[in-house]
Amino acid sequence: MYSLLKPCKTSAAIEAIPGERVSLDLDRCEEILKAVCTIVANAGMLLIVSDQCEVSIHRDGRLILKTGSMELAGEQAGRIAGWLEGTTAVRKQKFRG
Repeated sequence: MYSLLKPCKTSAAIEAIPGERVSLDLDRCEEILKAVCTIVANAGMLLIVSDQCEVSIHRDGRLILKTGSMELAGEQAGRIAGWLEGTTAVRKQKFRG
């Protein structure tokens, strides 16, 4: 699900960007992830969870992973993708261009 990891410009974190356009239902994400992560906050536009590191999950599928380790960020992004892919929390978007 995530094809690009890059250092975040505004904080000591790493951003994971989906390989395709998606829209996440954050309330549904919370329901799924609460079985495997600690839910820190659901602010409607942003879901924050804690597993191997703290992760901010955005509606457009981007993840902001609070770690300086690319290896840990990649592993954590993979775990989140594994828990969410194929569920009703993820809606794939078609590009309109």
